[in-house]
Amino acid sequence: MKIDRISTSLLAILTVFATGAVLHITSHVVLPFITAVLASFVVIPAVDGIQRFLRLPRSIAIAVLVILILGFGFLVGIFFYSSVSTLYREMPAYMEKLQVVLKPWIRFFGLPPEATEVPIPKLVGTYIVSLSSRFMDFIAGLILFILFLIFLLLERPYTKTKVLQAFQSRLTTRIFRIFNHTAVQITRFLSIKLLISFLTGMGALVFFVLYGVDFPILWAVLTFFFNFIPSLGSILITVITVGFVGLQYYPSLTEAAVVLIFMTVLQQIMGNLIEPKLLGDQLDLSPVVIIFSLLVWGWIWGIAGMFLAVPLTVALKITCENVPYLHPIAILLGSGKKSIEPEEEHL
Repeated sequence: MKIDRISTSLLAILTVFATGAVLHITSHVVLPFITAVLASFVVIPAVDGIQRFLRLPRSIAIAVLVILILGFGFLVGIFFYSSVSTLYREMPAYMEKLQVVLKPWIRFFGLPPEATEVPIPKLVGTYIVSLSSRFMDFIAGLILFILFLIFLLLERPYTKTKVLQAFQSRLTTRIFRIFNHTAVQITRFLSIKLLISFLTGMGALVFFVLYGVDFPILWAVLTFFFNFIPSLGSILITVITVGFVGLQYYPSLTEAAVVLIFMTVLQQIMGNLIEPKLLGDQLDLSPVVIIFSLLVWGWIWGIAGMFLAVPLTVALKITCENVPYLHPIAILLGSGKKSIEPEEEHL
């Protein structure tokens, strides 16, 4: 009996690693699909609203929404690319200021003077060339994402009918009720998270524009994306923006201090005050689980995996909360500060 338990545990560990390896190898297909599934939870209410208020066929409503999303993304992409290009051109001036800032520290620690001569423009140029070489992969993934999203939205109204016809039993009805309840909770979480990230990015954009910070759109977009990484993301974007503002206004440090205060207050208000009130217990994840999920999904899918880590983990936690047999997993994923009770009406 003991040997069987050890064998089962080892088999489960091997299965987890094998699944991670498969997800890593097939990321060019699986990543767009998972992203499309998460996006579908957010856009389904929008599609239903367009279809209901404009009285359009569902296919036309989906086409309208996809065009709006692509148009908005295209505009943001143009402004973001313009900001990155300008930053690359201005990099030598920033490097000169950085060398001036580092010289006292170089002398203090007794390092050679050439230690300040870090070829950042060359490194940035190499990185940009690397990104350019992956542009076709990005386009292919984007096309797959759009196709998956369209077909998921088209398939949505017929899912319940197909499941009930395929498995006609009381258990099927109960399972579908659990699925619906879980889908509603995941939709609510992702919608609120997207809204909070958008408001945080817009707040940063307005402040940087009014305060005269260079490349405000770049910092706003990065603030939006880094907001999906709890705690660590807000710290990273704050350090990056404060560092660049410090170089922009050097030798004055007043502007950097103001940006530090603003970013800290903004992140605290949006992340620790408004977001928990809107989400309730849904983001009640253990800090260890958050860090572990960042490492795991980062290994599997790189930077994209780190941005998707928390939404995927929260979706898993919500699913486990609504399935009685998986309820212990939901408790382990939580922080332990609040009790998690199964949804009795859906059992």
